[in-house]
Amino acid sequence: MLTGSSRILVRALLLSLLTSTGAHADWLQYRHGADRNAVVAGDLQVPNDRVTVLDTPNGVRATPTVIGHDLLIGNNESGEIQRIDPATGKTLWQIHAPNWVHSETIWSGHTAVTGYGNRFFTSDEDPAVPNYARGTGPGGVLATNPATGAIRWQYRTLGEVMPTPVIVGDSVYVAGGDRAIHVLSLADGHQRDLIRLGSFVSMSSPALDDSGRLFVGGGDPYRLFAINTGNNQPLWHADFPDMIGGVDDVPPAVGHAAEQEIVVTSGVFPTATKGRFEHRLFALNASTGQRLWQASLGIGGPVKNNRSGAPVIHADQVVVGSPTSNTLSAFSLTTGKRQWQLETGPIKAPPVIAHGRVYATTTKARLLVVNATTGKLITERRLGDKPLAPAGPILVGNDLVVPSQDSHVYIVPLSLLTAS
Repeated sequence: MLTGSSRILVRALLLSLLTSTGAHADWLQYRHGADRNAVVAGDLQVPNDRVTVLDTPNGVRATPTVIGHDLLIGNNESGEIQRIDPATGKTLWQIHAPNWVHSETIWSGHTAVTGYGNRFFTSDEDPAVPNYARGTGPGGVLATNPATGAIRWQYRTLGEVMPTPVIVGDSVYVAGGDRAIHVLSLADGHQRDLIRLGSFVSMSSPALDDSGRLFVGGGDPYRLFAINTGNNQPLWHADFPDMIGGVDDVPPAVGHAAEQEIVVTSGVFPTATKGRFEHRLFALNASTGQRLWQASLGIGGPVKNNRSGAPVIHADQVVVGSPTSNTLSAFSLTTGKRQWQLETGPIKAPPVIAHGRVYATTTKARLLVVNATTGKLITERRLGDKPLAPAGPILVGNDLVVPSQDSHVYIVPLSLLTAS
């Protein structure tokens, strides 16, 4: 019989074989793709007749990522990064980052990368310090061996790295609170280039399209940027001068419609009524930055942190939640025409669209199942008693993986999500 340590060694050997033969897809960017619709093949080998609950040391705000049959999970304030076997609930390895973990753990081959840092501004601690960077204390990225957890290298930045980095070939693109994108070697972490943005990136995890273009949102000033990763030169930026928040937090989504590539983001704007704000959705031409359409998601009161919902694209449909108007909405990616809107309570996280359904999570610990065509609520399920993670659920095979700020990761078989 294998001992615990022997089982881990066997798993590490199997993972090495899988990644070296290309039998398992690498996880290169936030939510596994530029459309942000995290529907991935796989089998977590959990029971299909009940919800599996994985325990972790602290709140989970980043989406777990899949490697083999396991999950890579990061914890917010305490900074743990771990690999957990969902079938047994066992932690195969665990390390600590020097600060919060809001970033997913992305990986390619035998290297995994996780960002760390907090959301505070340097001026929050000392008003005499210019508000140049976002993130106090240590900020940067850790690179590990995903089979064993051994640290391969570490790279420090001036501000936070709450956004999930992106792996492009043998380079890692790291955006964060110091108003720049650091281009690093995946092999050893040395800096290859520095792309100055002039805006800090809060949690707008960059999106990489099939043409090698990188899209990311920044604040102060509020802008959406497009970068050519072939030469690391900016292609364009779009300004949102009246915005008071959102584009720097929103991971942009990228899709195709009407023979063009479209990038979608959102943001919050003041209204003529004090204490009331409008949440808007924007679609831009990915090649030029030209604004194609915009739509209102509704008006509501102030929202603390993550003030703007994150969109997801599936075919010609954009689905986005709003913590401002407490709704979930769907639009045509081509025209911007609203298809439906549902009152849901506050939604900050990107949903998942699959099998004609939308799976969305709220800050009130509710998992919602909505008809993707009509917007009708099919069923819902409460998961824990704290907000579900702002990074949203993913669908792995026939199981939804739902991270929560109550320190648990819930794995919900689709077979349990039928109309009651």
